[in-house]
Amino acid sequence: MSRAKEIEKILMERDGLSQEAANEEISLAREQLNEYLELGQLTAAGRICEEFFGFEPDYIEELF
Repeated sequence: MSRAKEIEKILMERDGLSQEAANEEISLAREQLNEYLELGQLTAAGRICEEFFGFEPDYIEELF
C-alpha cells in the first residue's frame, strides 16, 4: 500500500484523476526525486512536490 495516501486523495479530488492515474503521477515524482538525490540536486529535490503537484514542500515526506 502506498504511503502517499494524502497526495493520492488530493490528486483524485482536485484533478479528477483515477486512483491508478494518481499513483502513476506519484511514482513518477518518486523516480524524479530519487534522480535529484542521486545527482546531489538537493534544492530541486526539495521542490519536487511543487514541480509535480503544485504542493508545498511538506508533502515530500509521503514520497519516501
